[in-house]
Amino acid sequence: MTGLIRAEILKLTRRWATWVVLVLLLGMMTLVYLLVGLTGGGARPDATGFVTRFPAASGVINQFVFGLGSLLAVAWAAALAGGDWNWGVIRVIVARGEGRIRYVLAKAIALALALVIAVLIAYLAGILLTMLAAGLLGGSAGDPLAARSLSGFGESIAAGTLVLLQRAAIGFAVAIVLRSQLAGVVVGILFSIGEGILSTVLLALSFRQGDGDPIATQWFQYLPFGIGDSLLAIAPGPSGNLGSLLGEPVDPGIAAVVVAAYLVAAIAIAALAAARAEIAG
Repeated sequence: MTGLIRAEILKLTRRWATWVVLVLLLGMMTLVYLLVGLTGGGARPDATGFVTRFPAASGVINQFVFGLGSLLAVAWAAALAGGDWNWGVIRVIVARGEGRIRYVLAKAIALALALVIAVLIAYLAGILLTMLAAGLLGGSAGDPLAARSLSGFGESIAAGTLVLLQRAAIGFAVAIVLRSQLAGVVVGILFSIGEGILSTVLLALSFRQGDGDPIATQWFQYLPFGIGDSLLAIAPGPSGNLGSLLGEPVDPGIAAVVVAAYLVAAIAIAALAAARAEIAG
């Protein structure tokens, strides 16, 4: 098993998708922070403070790493898992006598390790870019190592990484079940966007039918991506979300358990699909 994991990690470092996704995220972050630093000089200090001063600036970092990062993680995991079917890697694995379930588990572990490293890199980049933007504005970003900031970073990274792992696992499972790289990417992203639209519409309808007070937790808040949003509310971004405004959020402890359950279920489905698939000679 250890040898399979090492082999999968080596494969990840040689896949263009791994580096393209990370560079895309870092490039988008750099562009936004440079624009804030170069064009925000005429704005009120409170208008740029949530981007360039800690601990409030951590909310913007969260939006990049765990907001945009969620879609990228789904696409990345689906592309790498589905690519093995498109390129005939599974047929080679079976011919060599490797267990399909062991292969799927090894690949999932390798993807998880790479994702954790990517989160740490992106978060560090976000801190440095925040300080750069503050310097361009002629101000100070504050101390990112202050107790309050460190506490926020710790909660954000722990909760956000679990959510990214769960969402990447969904893309991973979809690609293996459909045995297609492109289908895994498209279906995974559409599922993410579609669930968000569905939850927003149902939440708004529930609010209109009530008395105007925040409504109780609804069943659709436990859907795979919705429950992840509830966990990410531990470290919200600056804009908030409709669910936090209209509805009672799911308790973070319960949300973490449900997110972990979806993660395990997605990997189990992927392993079962790989074990039962017919491999053409």
